[in-house]
Amino acid sequence: MRTAKIEINKKEYLLCFSARVMRDCSERYGNAENIGKALTEGTEVQKMDESFWLLSAMMDAGAKYAKMEGISTPPPLSYDALYDLCGMDDLLDMQTKIFETIADGSERRIETEDEEGKNAETTRQNQMSGGASGTD
Repeated sequence: MRTAKIEINKKEYLLCFSARVMRDCSERYGNAENIGKALTEGTEVQKMDESFWLLSAMMDAGAKYAKMEGISTPPPLSYDALYDLCGMDDLLDMQTKIFETIADGSERRIETEDEEGKNAETTRQNQMSGGASGTD
């Protein structure tokens, strides 16, 4: 899984748009396609609330990923801590980093067999069944 980093208060945090974050966004916004709208529409307070909520969720996911992979990262910041450490002038940069992380997190991570491999497996299975289909 690929991740992104964001620097806040001179510390670099790992961000991750995991399946859990996507699920939480779908519950909160109706579906993942509504994330952009939630971060860019409404009052300034609404945009900050949603940006800080999502950034905090991505930091949590990044910290969990880092722990599983043995990567050193500071503990994730909470929603409240982000309000205390960030200003309005940081909002655009945060949203840019959020969108970059979402775009990267949406790329496929599980490799599938190519068509040749699938055909070879099907042929191997058919050969192993040795005419059990009754076509002899």
